[in-house]
Amino acid sequence: MKKTIMITGATGFIGSNFIKKYKNEYNIIPICLIKNKPEELDYTGVDTVLHLAALVHQMKGAPEEKYFEVNTELTRKLATIAKKNGVKHFVFYSTIKVYGFDGELNNPEFILTENSMCNYNPNDPYGASKYEAEKILNSLQDEKFKVAIVRPPMVYGEGVKGNMLSLIKLINILPVIPFNYNQNKRSIISTENLLYMTHLIIENIADGIYLGTEGNPVSIKEISESIERGIGRRKINIKFPNFIFKILCKVKPNIMVRLYGTLAFKQEDNYEKIGYKPRLNMSDEIKLMIGDYKNEH
Repeated sequence: MKKTIMITGATGFIGSNFIKKYKNEYNIIPICLIKNKPEELDYTGVDTVLHLAALVHQMKGAPEEKYFEVNTELTRKLATIAKKNGVKHFVFYSTIKVYGFDGELNNPEFILTENSMCNYNPNDPYGASKYEAEKILNSLQDEKFKVAIVRPPMVYGEGVKGNMLSLIKLINILPVIPFNYNQNKRSIISTENLLYMTHLIIENIADGIYLGTEGNPVSIKEISESIERGIGRRKINIKFPNFIFKILCKVKPNIMVRLYGTLAFKQEDNYEKIGYKPRLNMSDEIKLMIGDYKNEH
């Protein structure tokens, strides 16, 4: 018998891809929380709520209270009402921003786990609001209401926008690229593996925290080389002179941390209980992603 999954944020990137991939395995109820209030929803027969709807970082900024209204209070209301209506499983997409850590330029061996302390930056209302939601959900959990929290790192794959797409565009255009650095380590996950992990969480009615990792963290050099192979053209890959690198770190610290800093994760628990092992490796998924990018351009 098919499980019934209620998905909020169903038109977003993760939601739409999950529905596309698993529409034949589940009875899926897509929900828009802009149009529907949690108390107006019909939870009859719902096995799992997959809560993806969120207010993410806004380029033009958003009031701090809006993040807490959407990411914290709406999550609390949805989970509380779902529990009262007999839903037994709640899967919440959080963020690695709950750690309050964007990367480490000086210590490439630094690794975070699902058990590392969350010490979010109060200047980051997105991470703060998600962490407050996590705490509320954990307080609601009991034997009849299981809560799983997913904290994915950078996601890549077909249709993904954001940082990875920007990197592909940059490498595609430039004949010389400044990514010949192999010390930094960054955890990333493909859409395929993230959706598969979410599917396993649902199938096992699993609780706990899931970071969404695939194999060992990779360096910016490894990522750029995979993109080069996908594009089909090798580039001249260089390092900045040391004094220029230091100047750039002072002038553009956020960009330098995202490109050259270490932001690595290791799952200590929980993967074994759901039987998760990555399906695709980075090179395979990046080839698909670049094929998708080329088709659009």
